[in-house]
Amino acid sequence: MGKKLKAIFCRSAAIALVFVFMLIPAACGSPTTGTVVEMRLFQYMPAFLTIDVGTKVTWKNTEDIAHWVTSDIGLFDSGRIDPGDSYSYTFNISGTYRYRSTNEAGMTGTIFVQ
Repeated sequence: MGKKLKAIFCRSAAIALVFVFMLIPAACGSPTTGTVVEMRLFQYMPAFLTIDVGTKVTWKNTEDIAHWVTSDIGLFDSGRIDPGDSYSYTFNISGTYRYRSTNEAGMTGTIFVQ
């Protein structure tokens, strides 16, 4: 009986994990007509964002050093964004878009466009 109960528990836990990972993109951002991503504490906040096609995303640098917003596939590149400045891009095609700051190796983000 113990092995059967353990197997049921493991399957239930696996199903729950799959469900949670399916919800992460939706929970990290909500579709809007315009969205702001802050550059703060050497991170993009939020780092994961779900938006509708046609949504303009604005990255706002709230730190005291310059950052960049560069698409991993070359779709957009903000150039240098000084403290207090911002950069915007409108996503007109659905897909998953990863981006990074060229001066901070661990500063990355992902936008899910639906």
